[in-house]
Amino acid sequence: MSKLSTIPNILTMSRVFLLPFFVFGFFLEKRLGIALSTIIFIFCCITDYLDGYYARAYKQTTKIGQILDPLADKILISISILFISGFGLIDTISIVPASIILCREIIISGVRESSDNFSTSKLSKWKTAIQMIAITSILISSFAESRNFKIWGEVMLWGASVMAIISGLAYCKKYALQSKD
Repeated sequence: MSKLSTIPNILTMSRVFLLPFFVFGFFLEKRLGIALSTIIFIFCCITDYLDGYYARAYKQTTKIGQILDPLADKILISISILFISGFGLIDTISIVPASIILCREIIISGVRESSDNFSTSKLSKWKTAIQMIAITSILISSFAESRNFKIWGEVMLWGASVMAIISGLAYCKKYALQSKD
């Protein structure tokens, strides 16, 4: 079996494959399109959990999976944040935490690329889960026209941005201690 064709890697690749369909939903009739994008986003979130579960449970952890999984997460979160911001699904002030999250993702991608061993911390996993809940709530608020879901999603987005700062600083500190440069 090819390392790329393990169940966890197939699930990870499915997230990347579905992203154009997620984006496409934003250009359809608003309620229908956002509902489609929400369903795709939720499916991607579920596959994120399942790929980690299967990798551990069936000992299918691969080097390519350790690279692809966080990359797929970063792409999913980044595109989602760009689209909920660009299509006005969040209040203008909530672009601040969205920007913090995007900046953290870019910085950590660079840190991970220049290091051999950077496993995902528990705090980062919680941050990703909260980001996914926040984005899901914001998406649901748009097609369900629920102010409560929007408020909840934006509060969670602010919380995720705080976690992004903390976990980002921890990664940078860890990198600085490992690096001799």
